Amino acid sequence: MNFRVSKYFTRLLIYSLLIGSIPAIIVGIISYDKASSIVQDKVNQSSMATLQQTQLRMEQVLKTIDHSVTQYISSPLVMNAMSLPYSASHYQVYNEMYQNMVRSQTFELTINNMTVLNLIGQWGVDNHNIFTFDEVKNLDQLLGYEKLPSFSQWVTDEDKSSPSISLVKKIPLNSLKADGLAIVTIAESQLAGLLAADNRIGSILVMDKDYRLLSRSDQKVQESGLGQLVAEMHKRNDREGQFNVELDGDITSVILRKSSYNGWMYVSAISIKDITRDSRTIGWVTLIVCLITVLVTGGLALLGSRTFYRPVGQLVATMTDRFGEPPKEARADEFAMIGNRLQAMLQNESRLSAQLTGQVRDLRQFFVMKLIRGEEREPELAVRLREYGYSTDWEWHAVLAIQIDSLERSPYKENDRDLLLFAIANIVGELIPGGERLDPVVLEQSQITVIGGAGATDAAYKNRLFALAELIQQTVLQYLKLHISIGISLPHKRLIDIALSAEQALEALRYRIRFGPASVLFIDDVQPEDLVSSVFPHRAAKDLYDAVKLADRTKSDELLERCMGLIFQEQADWRQYRMSLVRLYTMLIELGQSETTVDTAMEFPPGQEKQLFDRLLDLESQDEIRQWFSDVVIAPIMGRLEQQRKSHTKKISDQMTELIEQRFDTDITLEACAKELNYHPNHLGPLFSREKGISFSEYLQNYRLQMAKMWLVETDMRIGDIAERLTYTNPQNFIRFFRKMENMTPGQYRELNSRHNL
Repeated sequence: MNFRVSKYFTRLLIYSLLIGSIPAIIVGIISYDKASSIVQDKVNQSSMATLQQTQLRMEQVLKTIDHSVTQYISSPLVMNAMSLPYSASHYQVYNEMYQNMVRSQTFELTINNMTVLNLIGQWGVDNHNIFTFDEVKNLDQLLGYEKLPSFSQWVTDEDKSSPSISLVKKIPLNSLKADGLAIVTIAESQLAGLLAADNRIGSILVMDKDYRLLSRSDQKVQESGLGQLVAEMHKRNDREGQFNVELDGDITSVILRKSSYNGWMYVSAISIKDITRDSRTIGWVTLIVCLITVLVTGGLALLGSRTFYRPVGQLVATMTDRFGEPPKEARADEFAMIGNRLQAMLQNESRLSAQLTGQVRDLRQFFVMKLIRGEEREPELAVRLREYGYSTDWEWHAVLAIQIDSLERSPYKENDRDLLLFAIANIVGELIPGGERLDPVVLEQSQITVIGGAGATDAAYKNRLFALAELIQQTVLQYLKLHISIGISLPHKRLIDIALSAEQALEALRYRIRFGPASVLFIDDVQPEDLVSSVFPHRAAKDLYDAVKLADRTKSDELLERCMGLIFQEQADWRQYRMSLVRLYTMLIELGQSETTVDTAMEFPPGQEKQLFDRLLDLESQDEIRQWFSDVVIAPIMGRLEQQRKSHTKKISDQMTELIEQRFDTDITLEACAKELNYHPNHLGPLFSREKGISFSEYLQNYRLQMAKMWLVETDMRIGDIAERLTYTNPQNFIRFFRKMENMTPGQYRELNSRHNL
């Protein structure tokens, strides 16, 4: 048989191609990426070094200019000239200043013009002549330099068509109040000549501290790209560093250095395309090598795949000749075809036996379920028992009802309960011989097992069932890590009474509320013969009510333990136990709703109160009930009562502080506050101390001290008037108190703070 598409051969070929090609492709990609990264790092390092050299060269020139101007204006000639008016008699001084100015400007300093202004005499000297302020056109601009915050500063001139940079120094030096100004101007063209003209890629730009362009090495960065660069620098606000940014649609590597001398920023901008030009050549070479490797690998993979596929093809041809054409979905996959043939043979062999076994098991369990529900008729019972392979010579039977105590502290979740009950049913089926039981079944939240025998006395019956129950408990705990309780019915002679036995076993389990988890409960042992009138402990419940009301957690825990003991010490019907628990729950809930204010009263979301009530009825052990009452009922009530008490305490303490702040300048006392608020002083004093951390008198003294300090600083009140205002009969008492608290007299405090304000 010939397959149109040989899926196994295709997979084998693709796998071989991938095994050979993927390493070559990965190595190529890594090589190209590493080469590109190395090239870019080298270019960035070179650009950083060039930028640093450019900065050092330019700053050296600027500092030389700065030093030359400083020497010139510090000379005695210039310093004396700043006090001279404009007069022909001083022409010799002016001319000598001019000659010294010209001599101080060498060709290397790249100075366009230097101007010295005498602000007092209103005359000046520059590179061209000696002039008065009336002859200067841009006098306002020059005089505006006097307002600069520094006595020496580089400024950018934005008004001229050709931008220039000026060094402004005030005369005399180190004085913000200037008698004269020295202004040195450098043209942008001079700065451009200072930029490195090295054989390199990219552009170098110089900006002032306000991101205004001072000079550039070329025009590669357009105006729009310059705006994008400035915006990115604003956002980063870095002193120096390297980052990538898109300028004019091109990703550009930017290196930034900020001068500590004058705050200028030196920027190198290099296009990533220019950086990776060499690495792209490496990429093409790598791609060609990878393609050649893939082609060679493909040829070898094709040859090897044909060799490995030959035995599989022969096996497929043999099976096709023997069994005919495979199903359509298996024709393209050789192993699918082989598996399909083998699976079909195995299924044909086991289908009948599996169906028969499953149906018999389901029918047996369905029969037991009908017996437990009382849906079988007695005349047909013996026939049905023989039909399903059960014994018909039992002289008695009893029912074991098994329930899981709790899943809260187990590794299981609530939705695992049904599966766990089926697992318990399997364990019971393994532990009890088949001739002594019917098939274990699961009924709602319980596992039911019918056990029977012949010729047993009452004592032997109980011992046998108790031993089985303990064995089941131990095995379930060992394998499933679960605690279970087992209820056992009375023995009955007629099998038709299995429904009654099941009811008794489930009824016995309800008394687990008294005996706790992991119990084995015989219905005749736990069901009381004489019912008591009530099991509710009125006195203990009233004491518990009072303890909760007083928020005494220790005493409430003791009284809760006592209430539980009194409720369950009497042998009563399980319904009476639950009625007592409901009564105790209702009493405590009413306490939470009656003793708290509107703000802190217990309010349940819709449906939550019903959930709490249902949870109470579902609890099945004294420990669970006691813990539930303590955590879910009592603790929240105490919390709300304590919250209400704290709120009341804070309200009263706030009222007392308000009275102090209103009447601090009167003879206010704790007794006066107590009378005002209708409380006893012995109650208010400790209450205020607990809330504020200090006593009433200390708080009053501290507040008066703060008011005195404020009046001493902000007013001209005499110290005696302040003492009188603060109810001191003698100013000396006030002064002694102030010195004790502040380690200085009121007068010293006023003098000290007045000096600070100045």
